[in-house]
Amino acid sequence: DDQSKAMQYMFFAERQCSKIPGLTAKPGPLDSVGIVGAGLMGGGIAMCCAEVGMKVTLLDVDPSNLDRGMKVIQKNYARSVERKSKTQAQVDKIMSLITPSTTYDSLSQCDIVVEAVFENMDLKKKIFASFDKVCKPGCILASNTSRLNIDEVASVTSRPQDVIGCHFFSPANVMRLLENVRGSKTSPSTIATAMAFGVKIKKVTCLVGNCD
Repeated sequence: DDQSKAMQYMFFAERQCSKIPGLTAKPGPLDSVGIVGAGLMGGGIAMCCAEVGMKVTLLDVDPSNLDRGMKVIQKNYARSVERKSKTQAQVDKIMSLITPSTTYDSLSQCDIVVEAVFENMDLKKKIFASFDKVCKPGCILASNTSRLNIDEVASVTSRPQDVIGCHFFSPANVMRLLENVRGSKTSPSTIATAMAFGVKIKKVTCLVGNCD
């Protein structure tokens, strides 16, 4: 029937979406992630990552924002336990993987960092300049921007090849799509790692070009 045909089409379309023709680079490690911004978006991304066993550092330079963000995550999981979609033991394990932080030094060992603050170019540049100072070589520097130019964000770093957009849709812990945005200098290994990141956190992941 039409419904099963549609389901089959969706299944194969989702599989095709994450395959990049001509990309032979292998993804780098994805054991730990740093997320900057403890609002709804950052918190949702933190949940996606912790639920698949990644070590998460959730950073917000404002301690009250950080505290509020951690409480929202805890409330979300309390509801999951009430609804019996997760056990308390599962939630405890997930929460043990999320470490709150107010300092950029805590991101020094992350395999990927994701900036998830509001759409302000000056603020994003400031954050990426901090990433450039503290993140280890080869760390993927990702921005959750939906409309700002990735090349401009990358221009404040000494490693634009490691910069990519990872555009999540809100709420990130519910919405299944992840749009990776390549910049003009984004390397094949950065693209491969960002695509693998999407697959790891169970998102339908596609690659798009930078905005003008």
